[in-house]
Amino acid sequence: MLGKLLRILDNARVSRNIGHPNSREFDLLKFNIKNMGYSLARKLQEQLPAPGPTDPTPLGLTSRPARQSDMEAPWSRHWCAELAITPIYHRKIWELAFLLQSVYDAGLLQRSGVRALGFGCGEEPIASYLASRGIDVTVTDLAPERVARLGWAETGQHTSSLDKAFHPTLVGREQFDRHVSLRYVDMNDIPRDLRGYDLCWSICALEHLGTIRKGLDFVKNSVATLAPGGLSIHTTEFNYLSDDETIDDQPTVLFLRRHFEQLADELRRDGHFVAPLDFNVGDGVLDRFIDIPPYLCGEGWMTRDQWESLGPAAHLKLSIGGFACTCFGMVVRRDG
Repeated sequence: MLGKLLRILDNARVSRNIGHPNSREFDLLKFNIKNMGYSLARKLQEQLPAPGPTDPTPLGLTSRPARQSDMEAPWSRHWCAELAITPIYHRKIWELAFLLQSVYDAGLLQRSGVRALGFGCGEEPIASYLASRGIDVTVTDLAPERVARLGWAETGQHTSSLDKAFHPTLVGREQFDRHVSLRYVDMNDIPRDLRGYDLCWSICALEHLGTIRKGLDFVKNSVATLAPGGLSIHTTEFNYLSDDETIDDQPTVLFLRRHFEQLADELRRDGHFVAPLDFNVGDGVLDRFIDIPPYLCGEGWMTRDQWESLGPAAHLKLSIGGFACTCFGMVVRRDG
């Protein structure tokens, strides 16, 4: 379908009968695509069951991409309720739900004395939620002087202080301060004193480490921070329509299926358990909607009124550098 649309557009550029679309018309095309995708997402969201108290549902550990059926499943809606967030069709919401589901499936939320380590945490709510469950959490991020001009602080993706990781809707300040501490850490050089954790995680951070190889090495090195039996969970960018062409050696890199398979092979050779790899990106209508830039209100060619008419942005798939991407979650258990 996407290829057919692109061919139609290409023919439109050269056909004298159809005319020559100008840049303004392509801007309108972008707006139409985003409007239709977001409208579909809102309509589907309205059909979801009304929010209410739920019980966690065992799913079983898997390594998988974000997909529409996950956002409609009871397990993801449960974790949205736990985090006090609306279960919209957005890949970032999927990442939070996937992480907590994996932690639950491993039995870590049901145990006492659990210690957790988060990498590149930004302002995400995971540390506050884990603290509310009595889990001791070490939050890490780049030192503030390393973040200048990267744009992380401006978009809520950097933890400059513990205040950034505190979410009062999830935990009281006294309990948060009792269970959460902050360290400045370079994910390419994990300090050797960060050891003995039961859980470590990162949410869409390892694609910013410089190269694909550095991202894979980070996942392997993160396992060393765990005690035997500990769980390592990471989400990152999955370039799912390509087998070989991708982005590497850039501020944001995109992983292919073969990179995840290579990483799984390396981890298994080291004696660790890797949750089964599932590369099914889904067949729902929102699984076939690939959003296009810009993604932030006020950015690019859209006016504020145009953005507001779209309503809340919602996408599970999006274009990064012209490649169709979604989030992929990798689950590893340290054995031995």
